[in-house]
Amino acid sequence: MTFNLETLENRKNRVAQALSTVLGNEDLVLVYSGEPIQKSGGFDQTYDFLPHPEYFWLTGSRRPYGVSAYSKKEGWVDFALLVNRDEKIWEGGRESVAGLPIEDLEKWIEKRKPQKIFQLGLPKKQLSNTSAEELAVIQETFSQVRRIKDQAEVDLIKNISLMANFGYKKLKTFIRPGVTERDIQLEYEFEVLKNGAHKMPYGSIVGAGSNAAILHAVPTSRVVKSGDLILIDAGADVDDYCVDITRVFSADGKFSSEQNTIINLVKDAQRSSIELCRPGVEWRDVHLASAKVMAQGLKDMGILNISAEEAMSTGAISVFFPHGVGHMVGLRVRDVGGPPNPNPKKYAGARLRVDMKLQQGHLMTVEPGLYFIEALLNDAETRQTFGDQINWNEALKWREFGGVRIEDDILVTTKGPQNLTEVVEK
Repeated sequence: MTFNLETLENRKNRVAQALSTVLGNEDLVLVYSGEPIQKSGGFDQTYDFLPHPEYFWLTGSRRPYGVSAYSKKEGWVDFALLVNRDEKIWEGGRESVAGLPIEDLEKWIEKRKPQKIFQLGLPKKQLSNTSAEELAVIQETFSQVRRIKDQAEVDLIKNISLMANFGYKKLKTFIRPGVTERDIQLEYEFEVLKNGAHKMPYGSIVGAGSNAAILHAVPTSRVVKSGDLILIDAGADVDDYCVDITRVFSADGKFSSEQNTIINLVKDAQRSSIELCRPGVEWRDVHLASAKVMAQGLKDMGILNISAEEAMSTGAISVFFPHGVGHMVGLRVRDVGGPPNPNPKKYAGARLRVDMKLQQGHLMTVEPGLYFIEALLNDAETRQTFGDQINWNEALKWREFGGVRIEDDILVTTKGPQNLTEVVEK
């Protein structure tokens, strides 16, 4: 089991305390693991099962069909799919959480006659008798607790960063003219998996030359050329816990002066944002810190015709920094990150889906990026919007450059920001 029983008990106690102010004495919360999904035409084949994050965080179990039930009167009661004879034969038997057989759940609920039932996770059968608004309150209360990383989570993520480091260290000696983006991906992932990772937390991003400006660049057969800058955004994953890291490399083993100009600018932006990762700071201000540094740099380079402050006010900086500065990470690469926000506000021209005040224990990626994206630089609407705020001719000179993103995973603490991925050289 990934986490010991004491850690899991502490988590249940934290959630129970948080629910005490929003849950009625006769109410019931059911947290579901989920069920395997059958492959189309696959008969007895299913997709790899991933337990719902809430359930795994709460129980430490990765088995399907489980449910963890909570009421104020009885506390937590777990229901689990027990290992049967066929499973032992075909799968070798798997761990099972202590608890009642999952088959007993419905009768157990009927006997207690709860006033309200709240279902979290992915229930197959709808038992909830509450409104969407009421359920959202329970979900957000649970999420607020889960956003605060406990020491067991921090220790695990630090260990996973060591696994990712094996991959990045390998790339320092592997990347050279003649290899392909796909070669780089395979080399990285082999090293990471060989050194303990279960899988990749997301599709590894590899972009060489102008492809480095593609935000989610899928590795291709493109051959690395002398003079290319290569951007790699790749992590490592153990039981759905992960790190999310981005670094840049030179095809020739040494960055050119132009490449160093952009790299150092992005590093300065990241340092400014990381310094703000403290309890009580609004995440939007962390984003704006990076935007300001990079806007000033582009002004100094003659690419922006307006001041850094004006570029942030009009959103012109978003032509070169079009995404938010980061997101929550930990249990899955997009960890629970604030109430659902279908209409996020824009700050310096970029939409921020995470828009909240940081707290001790939050784990955030900080990943400013500066890109020369031809699809934006030659876009008629973009040019009309920003007009002479941008020196388009100067910006287009950089379109073969690609882009630079530097990303680390930062733990917010009262003693200052703690970089959990600093082991990976940048």
